[in-house]
Parts: sequence; structure tokens; C-alpha cells
Amino acid sequence: MSIVIKPFFTPYGKYIYDRETNSILSVDSDEYETFNRIYENKAILNDLELLKIYQEKGYCKDSQLKKVEHPLDKMVEFHLNNKIEKITLQVTQNCNLRCAYCSYSGMYNQRTHSNKSMSYEIMEKSIDFIMHHSTNSKKIDIGFYGGEPLLEFNNIKKLLTYISRKYPYKEITYSMTSNGTVFTDDNIQFLSNNKFNILVSIDGPRELHNKNRVFVNGEGSFDKMMKNIMYIKSEYPTFFKKISFNTVIAPGNDFKCANDFFNANDIIEENTLNATTISDFNNKNDIQYDDLYFITNRIQRTKLFLSALGLISKDKVSKLYSTDLPLLIRFYNGLGKTSNLTPIAHPGGPCIPGARRPMIDIDGNIYPCEKVSEESESMKIGNIYSGFDVDKVRSILNIGKLTENKCLDCWNFIHCGMCAASADDIKKLSGDKRLSKCDGAKNNTLYKFRAICLLKENNFDFEEASYYA
Repeated sequence: MSIVIKPFFTPYGKYIYDRETNSILSVDSDEYETFNRIYENKAILNDLELLKIYQEKGYCKDSQLKKVEHPLDKMVEFHLNNKIEKITLQVTQNCNLRCAYCSYSGMYNQRTHSNKSMSYEIMEKSIDFIMHHSTNSKKIDIGFYGGEPLLEFNNIKKLLTYISRKYPYKEITYSMTSNGTVFTDDNIQFLSNNKFNILVSIDGPRELHNKNRVFVNGEGSFDKMMKNIMYIKSEYPTFFKKISFNTVIAPGNDFKCANDFFNANDIIEENTLNATTISDFNNKNDIQYDDLYFITNRIQRTKLFLSALGLISKDKVSKLYSTDLPLLIRFYNGLGKTSNLTPIAHPGGPCIPGARRPMIDIDGNIYPCEKVSEESESMKIGNIYSGFDVDKVRSILNIGKLTENKCLDCWNFIHCGMCAASADDIKKLSGDKRLSKCDGAKNNTLYKFRAICLLKENNFDFEEASYYA
């Protein structure tokens, strides 16, 4: 018997998640105890009667899953050669800031800041590369990344002239990640005219922002960044709407201070605001958030749910959590959609490396995305001159093979969010490293299960709320 379920409960109900149908089922207390014994492989004879009843309804059947392999494994080369949808150009490794938590700060197994930049020749070659590998993609997004990409503004400007001249038939969008300190009228007008989507980092009020986000000379960057943002809102209001903001909640930072700043700040009132924590992937240090962070996190999410239920007003909810509900609704909409797992499948998590959002570094090397370590040979999946290393791409795509025995019986198989970065120990891709991240991935899914059930218990209508997503 190979029945893969996960019992869980909320303060008001008991449930099981059935992996085979990707469904959450409400059960009574006696049924819950029965399913819990089945989950723990301690089932008694009478338990099989209840199991039979549920199987007749189409649930809790023996798993058909036999082998871990990504369903697009056979199509990898086609996707790499024809379906690239986004590319990120690392136009420079230089930056005018030295943020304490930056992935290039030295606290990660990663390259550090340098004065090196991408030559214009490699920029053009990178564009030719993506155009020749995206014939089946209607739209392409070209992102600019660093370092601080606006330090290479002249080459970026020249590159867009080249793109519009040589590839006028392609529908192209542009994006950029910036620290917000080097905006000028010249580059603002250019970014606005070309409809760039911009992501700017801001960690809160001056005292919080300047704690980690400082110039090379150690001075805080808040005043310069905010002056530029206020100027753009005043003089380029249409372009300002294309700017979204990201705040990093670092260990030890005063969440209340950051929260009060964003809730009271009318400058970025209508713009998208995302909150992230410091990644522990390839971090040389043990990242530890204190109890206050976790307590605050739970309180803010509770307020979000109360607002969704109409029990408190939306202005009581932190803007730092504004994207949580749409993400939860999208997760809910995916339940029940992946039913009857095929005998050959792969845990959720990996995209097609090289086709989804590849990053090209200053030397023309290709990586799956900008979040992986450039020190890792496993993550270097090709070069714009020699093309893709398809064997490496397949290894990353099929990262679940490293932990196949565990994955086949895992209730989180469909919703596992771990990509190859979770298995990268810089020297090689490691099954043990991947397994060490399992509990975090499972807890993330379990949180979503419980949140969905709590909302439904209180009559939240997910179908009506789909517009949030």
C-alpha cells in the first residue's frame, strides 16, 4: 500500500491532504485519527474500511508515482533553442553601494563586487543569442542587473538602439533592478520612453535603510535615494507608476519601525511593495531571526486574514504583506488541478534552466538565473559563444533525482518549491544539501494549507476573491 497523505488541523477543523488528487479533504475527529495512523504506517485492520470508502469516492488511492524525472526532460533542447522568454544581463559587477546583506558582500559563497563590466560586444552578442533562441516566444523581457546597472547607462542606451534596429518585429519589455541613487533626468527620460519596469530597494526610514544600505565610503544612501524617488514622482508621474519597491527585513531590524514608515508614507502609496528576508542559500553565516520577528510575522498575517474576512479595515494591514493574499489565492486555485500523478513525474520547483530566466554574466557565461552562485561550476550552464551545456541543464532540471527515494513518498511532491539552488554546495549538486532544506519547504506548504482552511472555515469565498490574484 502506497497511499501518500498528510493529516493536519486548525483550531476549528481537521483535514487531510491527498497527494494523488492534490486535494484537501475535511474529516471528523475519528476519521482524522484513522488517517493519522495510516500516515504513520500504524494502520489497523478497521482503518482499511474507512480507506475503502474514500477510495470509492476517488480519494486516497495508491500512488501511481514510480520514477522521478521532469516531464519536460525530452523537450529540453527544443525549449532552449526556441522558447527563451526572459534574459537578465549582468551589465556590471560594480556598484556604488556596499549593502551589508548583498549576495556580493562577501557573506556568501559567491563572487564579490569588482570594477568589471560587460563589454558592449558581449551585450550585443547576448541579444543575438536570445533572439535566435526565442523564435517560439511572442514576448521577451530583457532585464538589466548588476552591481548597479545604471552605471553602464551609455552602453544600455546604445544597446536598445541596436535592438530596435535589428529586431523591430519582436515584442520586448525591459526591466531593471536599481538602488535608486544614480537616477538623472537623462536616464529617467530614457527609461520612461522605453517603458522600463524598475525595482528599487528601500528598507524603511533613514535609520533602518542606512543600517545596511551604504555607499562605498560608508555613508547612508537613504537621502539620495528618497530625493530621486520624490523627484520622479513629481516630474515623471507616469514613469513612477512603473516603479516597484523591495524591502529586506534583516535579522535584528525593527519591523514596527519599517512597518510604520511604509504605512504612513504617501510617496509610494500606490506602488507595489514586496518584502523579503535574507536568503540562507550559500550563506557563510547562520541566519537567525529572533522570536520577535516570528511573533510579528504571525500577527501581521492574522491581520491580513481578518481584513480578507471583512473583520478589520484594510488600512490595518501592513503594506509589507500586501502580496500574501493574492499569492495564497493563486495557490488555492491550483489545488485539484494536478490530479492522478503519472508514473513518471518531478517534484515542483525547477524551471527549465536556461529557458525561463537565464542570466548572462559579464563574460558571457550563462546561469539559470541571477539568484544562483556564480562560483558554482554546476550552475554555469553554457556560454553565449558555445551555447548551452545540455547535460548540465538536464541535471539541474532533474534535481529531484538526487533524492528520488525520499521524494517518491513525500506528500509535498507537487508543491515543493525547491529548485537546484537548494542542492548546490558550490563543489557539486548534493542530495544531502537538498534534504536539509526539506522541512522548510514542507512547513511553507503546510502554512498555506492551514491558511486556506482557516479562511474557508470563516466563509471566505476564494472563487469570488480570484480578482485579487
